[in-house]
Amino acid sequence: MKPYDRNKPHNQLPLLPPIEEKIIDNDILHKWGMARSAVTKLDGITNTLDDPQIMVNTIVLQEAKESSKIENIVTTTDGLYRALALSATEQRSDAAKQVIRYRESLMEGIDLLKSHGQLDKEILIRLFQIIKDSTAGVRTDLQEVWLSKGGSDSGAGERVYTPPLGNALLNEKLENLIEFLNDDEKYNYPPLIKMSIAHYQLEAIHPFIDGNGRTGRVANVLYLVNKNILKHPIAYFSRYISQNREDYQYCLKGVTERQAWKPWLLFMLEAVESTANYTIDKIEQINQQKSKTLAYVNERDSKIDKEYIEAIFIQPYIKALHLSENSKYKAKTRKTATSVLNRLVELKVLDPPKKIGREIVYINSTLINILSENDE
Repeated sequence: MKPYDRNKPHNQLPLLPPIEEKIIDNDILHKWGMARSAVTKLDGITNTLDDPQIMVNTIVLQEAKESSKIENIVTTTDGLYRALALSATEQRSDAAKQVIRYRESLMEGIDLLKSHGQLDKEILIRLFQIIKDSTAGVRTDLQEVWLSKGGSDSGAGERVYTPPLGNALLNEKLENLIEFLNDDEKYNYPPLIKMSIAHYQLEAIHPFIDGNGRTGRVANVLYLVNKNILKHPIAYFSRYISQNREDYQYCLKGVTERQAWKPWLLFMLEAVESTANYTIDKIEQINQQKSKTLAYVNERDSKIDKEYIEAIFIQPYIKALHLSENSKYKAKTRKTATSVLNRLVELKVLDPPKKIGREIVYINSTLINILSENDE
C-alpha cells in the first residue's frame, strides 16, 4: 500500500471492517457498557412519556442546531424558534434555514427507514440532498474535495485531508459501509461500536461535495433507531462533538494516519454517554416544568385542556393555527385558539403575543430558557 499523503486523494482508504485484528479491548468494552447503559436509560425515560413527540420535537431541533454548529453554522435556540414562526414566504436567515433542513432530513430519514427496512445508500443520498437543498448525488470523477485547517495561525488553510476520488471507487466504499452496518452476522459488533466505526468511515469517504458531517450525524441517529437501541430519534450526540471539536478532528486524523481506532472509539462512546445523560437531564427538566404548568393552570382555570399545555411544550413559539389546524385540539377556529392562548397569557404561562414577520406568536419563554442554557 502506498504511504498516506494528505495532499492526494486517499483512494487507499481501507474497506471495513477495521484491519486491526482486535480493536475492542477491556477499556473499550468498559466505556461501551457505560454508554449502552446511558442510552438504555434515555430510551426508557422517553417511553414513559404520555406523548414522546413532545421530546422528539424539542431534542431533534437542539441536535440540528448543535450538528450545524460543528460546521460553523451558528444560530441560537431563540433565533431558531423565531425562524420557525415565520410564514413560508418570509425570509429566514441562512443559518436557520440550514438547521431546519437538518431537522427535516432526520424526520424524512425516519420515514424512509420504515419503508426501506434498513439504512442504505439511497437514504444517505437523500439525507445529503435535504441538508444541502440539492439534487446531486455521490461526487463525480471531477469533484475533488479536501479538508483544510481552520483558525488564523500560520498553518490556517493547509490541506489536512483529501478524501478518495472517483465515482466508482466512492460507490464501492459506500456499498461496503452499508454492508458493514446491516450484516450483523458477518460483522458482529455491538451497535454503538459499529455506529462509531461507520461514522469515521463515512467522514473519510466524504462521498458528497459538502454536508458529509451532518449527513453522518443524521445517519448515526437513524441507525440506532433502526437497531432498536432508541425507539425515537432523540439522540443529541452533536453537543459533545461540538464542545470537543479539536479532539474529534484529532481522533479522526489518528485513524486515517495510524489506524488508531481506540482513541476514536473511546471518544465516540464518551460522546454517546455524555450526551445521553445530558438529554436525560434535559427531559427531566422539561417534564418537571410541564407538570408544574399543568398543575398551576388547572388550579386557576380547569377549562383549559391538558392538550393545550402539551402544545406549548411542543411549540414554544406557538401560533393560533398550530391549534386550529391540528385535529388533536378542540379549538377548530383561529378565534377559539387565540382565546385559549390569550388566557394562558393572562395566567402568565405565556409571554404576551408579539409580531414576528407577519405572524402573531405566543412564547413559552420558560421552555426556551431551559433549551437555551448553553447558547453562547
